[in-house]
Amino acid sequence: MRLMVYSHDAFGLGNLRRMLAICEHLLKHWPNLSILFVSGSPMLQGFRLPRGLDYIKLPCLSRDISGTLSAKYLGTATDETIALRSHLILSAARHYKPDLLLVDKKPYGIQEELKRTLTYLRRGLPHTKRVLLLRDILDTPEKVCGEWQAQGYYQVVQDHYDRVAVMGTPDIFDLAQEYQFPLPVAHKVHYCGYIRKSCHRPRRSEVRRFLRLSSEEKLVLVTPGGGEDGFPSWRHT
Repeated sequence: MRLMVYSHDAFGLGNLRRMLAICEHLLKHWPNLSILFVSGSPMLQGFRLPRGLDYIKLPCLSRDISGTLSAKYLGTATDETIALRSHLILSAARHYKPDLLLVDKKPYGIQEELKRTLTYLRRGLPHTKRVLLLRDILDTPEKVCGEWQAQGYYQVVQDHYDRVAVMGTPDIFDLAQEYQFPLPVAHKVHYCGYIRKSCHRPRRSEVRRFLRLSSEEKLVLVTPGGGEDGFPSWRHT
């Protein structure tokens, strides 16, 4: 079984860590699975990757607070860099011939760099299943619905994807309803629950002793997530 993963990579570590956690879980529970991870994250090589997973590093993109993209290191024009990334992704799909393509967040990738690959898979490798992975809360319904309408994402999902996997549960946030998915797209939605990484959890007493807190002091944990844009939000609260 061959899985190709495309990771949305332009800002921070949140998406990358989440996708790697999914890959690790699948490798533990899916015998003979081979994963090709495609991403432009400059931090990918810093992770300890599990056996069965290898990656293709795309040229890095950088996104500022306003959302403007640029080449991070190459010094090439943005359009030229996107074209190069698109060619590398398509070449990987043609040669790797995945049984399943898992796409993180953006139906057409960054600046539609997945468009040629999705079209090729639909026509040239129709057996390849295509799954879009979304976290349950993307943004406010007004913003998400506006973006999806403007970018034509509802139609993209209907035309190119077999399923939409949502990290969450409709009991907490019904993504298909809140983001006004048309019925043909809503029927493709499957809620997978939330992701957690198994790790050693120290006892409360150990944490307090490590931080040298007295029994009268209260401890509050604040985390902005794994993204680069989290720190300013935390700093100004």
